[in-house]
Amino acid sequence: MMYRAKIMLHTGILDNAGMAVTLALKSIGFSEVENVRIGRTLDYNADSLEEAENIAKSQTNEVMEYYEVKET
Repeated sequence: MMYRAKIMLHTGILDNAGMAVTLALKSIGFSEVENVRIGRTLDYNADSLEEAENIAKSQTNEVMEYYEVKET
């Protein structure tokens, strides 16, 4: 089965890369952009949802990040 994991910073964690992208977008005319958050998406094969969850967990710093896994 194919799975997709979305890994993002928790909302209280400062996202420096996201802030840089926000400022860059504003500087080229996208003044309506308020807050960009940068994350990662992983697409991979796994034999079960449990294995897919374990793979996503192994790629996540759970102190700063959370993950969501969906079957695709």
